[in-house]
Amino acid sequence: MLTKNRFNLSTLSVAMLSAAASFTTPSYAADANIEKIMVTGSRIARAEVASTSPVTVVTKAQLTNLGITDVSSALRRLPAITGNSENNQSSRGSTNIQTATLRGIEATNTLVLLNGRRIVGSNEEGLVDLSSIPFEAISQIEVLKDGASAIYGSDAIAGVINIITRKNYEGFEVNARYGQTSKSDAQERKLGLVMGFSGDKGSMMLAASTSNNAGWEEKDRYMTRDADQGYLGGGDTSSGTTPFPRLTGFGLDPNQSWTILDADNPDNVSIFDYSTMGYNYRSAQSGANDNKTTSVFLTGDYQLNNDITFFTELSFHDGFVQGNEAPPGVDTSWYGDNVDTPNAFKRYPDAEGNNFGVGPNQKYNPFGIAGNVSRRFTEYGSRLYKSDNTINRYTLGLQGSIFDEYDWELSFSSQTAEIIRRGGTQPSIAMIERALSDECETAADPTCVALNVFGPEGSVTSQMLDFINTTAPVITNKNDLMFIQAHISGPIMDLPAGVLMFSTGMEYREDQLSMEVDQAQRTATFDVSWGESRTPVISPVREITEYYLELAIPVLDNLEVETAIRYSNYSDINKSTTNPKFGLMYQPFDMLKLRTTYSTGFRAPTMAQMYQGQTSSMNTNLYDPCNPGNDINFSSSKPECLALGLDPAFSNNTVQSNDIIGGGNPNLKPEEANNMTFGLVIEPIENLSLTLDYFKIEQTNVVFASSRYVVDQNLAGNPAYADAVIRSNNGKGYIQTIFSPQSNIAARNLAGIDINAHYLLDTDIGQWRFNIDTTFLSKFEVQDTSDTPFRDVVGTYDAAFGSLPEYKTTIQIDWSMGNYHVTWDANYNSKIEASQDDVMSASTFHNMQAGYFMESIGTDIHFGIQNVFDKEPPYLKANGNSTDDSLYSFRGRFFYMGVKKEF
Repeated sequence: MLTKNRFNLSTLSVAMLSAAASFTTPSYAADANIEKIMVTGSRIARAEVASTSPVTVVTKAQLTNLGITDVSSALRRLPAITGNSENNQSSRGSTNIQTATLRGIEATNTLVLLNGRRIVGSNEEGLVDLSSIPFEAISQIEVLKDGASAIYGSDAIAGVINIITRKNYEGFEVNARYGQTSKSDAQERKLGLVMGFSGDKGSMMLAASTSNNAGWEEKDRYMTRDADQGYLGGGDTSSGTTPFPRLTGFGLDPNQSWTILDADNPDNVSIFDYSTMGYNYRSAQSGANDNKTTSVFLTGDYQLNNDITFFTELSFHDGFVQGNEAPPGVDTSWYGDNVDTPNAFKRYPDAEGNNFGVGPNQKYNPFGIAGNVSRRFTEYGSRLYKSDNTINRYTLGLQGSIFDEYDWELSFSSQTAEIIRRGGTQPSIAMIERALSDECETAADPTCVALNVFGPEGSVTSQMLDFINTTAPVITNKNDLMFIQAHISGPIMDLPAGVLMFSTGMEYREDQLSMEVDQAQRTATFDVSWGESRTPVISPVREITEYYLELAIPVLDNLEVETAIRYSNYSDINKSTTNPKFGLMYQPFDMLKLRTTYSTGFRAPTMAQMYQGQTSSMNTNLYDPCNPGNDINFSSSKPECLALGLDPAFSNNTVQSNDIIGGGNPNLKPEEANNMTFGLVIEPIENLSLTLDYFKIEQTNVVFASSRYVVDQNLAGNPAYADAVIRSNNGKGYIQTIFSPQSNIAARNLAGIDINAHYLLDTDIGQWRFNIDTTFLSKFEVQDTSDTPFRDVVGTYDAAFGSLPEYKTTIQIDWSMGNYHVTWDANYNSKIEASQDDVMSASTFHNMQAGYFMESIGTDIHFGIQNVFDKEPPYLKANGNSTDDSLYSFRGRFFYMGVKKEF
């Protein structure tokens, strides 16, 4: 809850609004019957809208024809959406919200609006959960592919996604849908309704939906069934933490790892053979999570008098996500050297300085000598991650007109989002250490239950699990957003070429993040054997005050200039910012329009980036130039690696992960950007339009935490990073921990071209609509820090940005005749190269739908197939997921049926 609410409009804001309202009415009188439209990217409503910025508009009807019933899937189809994003077809485990990454930049750089107003974020990064927006209420989605900080403020560096809801709806509509894959899993069930009415003075619409969607298991898909991906041409990423104990110490040969295969003969040891004993964690993981949603959206308006209308928007969302990850385990040597657990598993040091976590006289220790053990507790079953997401939005306001010419609006909104994430059954480090001690089940500790880790799967009993199972990790994340907005727009004066239009206004916002972490996951008392550590966050209330002015200036009959400027002041950032935007639209011929824009933008650091304390996260994208393939007994010939004196015997990271230590930085500055677009619109014949838009983004002061950069600087001998990388076995082994905090260190240069062709054709055999969208990404240069060179990641897979195809294309063909309608859709991504021998080939996926409107009962019924040819996604080994699941899904061929009934 926000700790304070202040709505004192400053003298400057009142003066601006008063001045705007007092402009002399132009000599012309507007036709009151002409409807004025506001397009995303401008706050000036006009009778005819020709935006200087590239805007993609996707209607609800187009999405329905594609079998799409959620915002996330709709946006992922657009070629301009690329890079790392969370989605509802390939998310697994603890993933719990759906996001969109416009231009491949992090989702924090894309502003998501609902009817032109901000939406509260759901997670600690303040990202909007796209699954929370009820699809039934949507009229269309507008994607502004240009910087818009001058119009909307922070976060609009890559662009804006504006979700527009239905207006003045009358009637009652019910939608139902069911679908499943050809493998009889991943069932989708959805029911929605819309009803609305309008009278002489007002209208109201209620949209509600509920969905219950099942995920699928990795073991049920060919490309994800095994962590050893030799059958796909990849490597073996099986985990060395297995149901078989992996032993070091205990008086055994230190040049080998050992195991016990027979629980009845614990002193009969064998060499641990990773190639045959590595754990296939994919057998216990979900490929996509189960998810359930219930959403209600209510909008209404009432005309108080001829000039003033009251309006309101209320929305409520409950979401539930559940997914599996592999069972937990423990590696006493790994945790014994971990910075998060400085006192764990060090009770039994030897004369050579090695620390051991299993006592020599522990009840089940057959050797009588201390040692270390790595053991996965598969007896637990999979870790079951669950999250509950609740979002409440209350928006109300007044809007009207002055002198029949000036439109104004005053609105207030209060919004709250809460996610509760539960990590499920997991053991305690402290209790494991106690159960592996000499004192357990002796007079010194009679209530302890000793843990038998000296045997294969089944040797750990339920009583043992009950003793060590003392934690159930829970994180509660809450975001609060409150804002008050006021703006007015209309004509200023007549010019020879038309009317000079303006819009001006102010906005005051309060934003706050609070994140509560249970005791076991807190950095200072970290006690979860298979998880991450973080600190609680209660940020200060971030107060933002902004003023803006926008002008539309007709210079000639065929030339219009748009300008805008916004001033923003943040209470917790020691910097205010002013961002302008300039746009130009020129129409030399009836069939040709030229447009261009230039703007500056900014993104304020998220609350977590500024106020989060030290965090620890488990990283599975291993990077070590001294052992690039994570090979056993690897010896590097690189001089910088030889200088470290690395021991080949400890080069292999059998845990298949390392620890990234991060955290917030209260001294962060806003990210800054320069955006430029240049485009043309050609309409050579009736019903045919062609658009081509060039875009360029230069981003500086980027908040970035690059663990790879830290590793490189450490190896290069940079003294500032001398202690930033910790290696196992007293610095002689694999990388165990990397310190990588947030900082304003990065820069990016992006450029590319968007192309669209749209054609509507009427024939004797029906109406045809053809639409082709393509994005050509010509440049995505990344500078990890100011003292490193730029690297271009177009056409490659990068751990920070995911896959960035050079070309992305969608083709849609709609045919309708009478009551019949058919849609065919294809999506193309060009090849992705992670390395010379790791190339994800170019791929095209096809979808189709056919339907019939039963006029006698007012019912539309349709059938569809997604991934018609049941095509497997292209293989990628770089990220360990077998493909890039931001681009592709292993779901396979999916059949669905939908029914829509109107009353």
